[in-house]
This record gives sequence, structure tokens and C-alpha cells, in this order.
Amino acid sequence: PPSRSQNGIALLVKQRMPFEPLRGPAGACRTASGARGGGPALWGISLSECKALCEASGACVAAQHASTPKKRGRVDMACELILAPARVSHTLPLANTVCLLKRAEPSPPALSQQRADSPPPPP
Repeated sequence: PPSRSQNGIALLVKQRMPFEPLRGPAGACRTASGARGGGPALWGISLSECKALCEASGACVAAQHASTPKKRGRVDMACELILAPARVSHTLPLANTVCLLKRAEPSPPALSQQRADSPPPPP
């Protein structure tokens, strides 16, 4: 069943697909040409919500999340989804920002036509 975050975005409750950080310094996602590769920033989105939005999008290849401390204990949070065909190659070092690659879903194991321990089909 779906759950609702405090800012009203419906999130599917399902097994989470793992994400992995890029090797190198933490920072903003960048393509080989140095381009951002993402859409507009979604403000007020937590890291877990950002990852869930990326998971729900078949076109999302990476999630970028920034959390900037402000005065009086407030924190501004922003999420940016990096969508195919963009390919993230590196990060631009940036404080309080993380770029997480979405791992491809594993392919189901190939099914053999006949298992080795099963009897041969009848003639």
C-alpha cells in the first residue's frame, strides 16, 4: 500500500533498490561533458524520498540530494533526478550534496528447458 510523506508525495512501499555513491568526492552528479543531466530541483524532499522517486521512475539513472543547513536549525533539502539518456560519469565536489547511482535491476536467471535432475520428456 502507498504511504504519504509529510509534503504530500505518494511513495510506493516496496523493496528498495540499492543505490551506490560514485567513487571519488561527494558532490553533484555530472556527465562526461560536465553537464548536470537532471531536471529541475524538487525542494523539501528528504534523501529517502528522493531515492524513492528515482526508484519509481524507469528513466531515472541517479538521484542527487542536497541538504543545506540554514539559520535557526532549518535545513533546505533538494532532490534532482538524473534521467536517461544522461550518463553520470563523475561528481562535482559540493558540500552537503550526494550523487547516488541507481543500480540496474538484476536480470532473472535464465531458465533452462530441462533441469539436469529432471527425467527426460516422454517419447
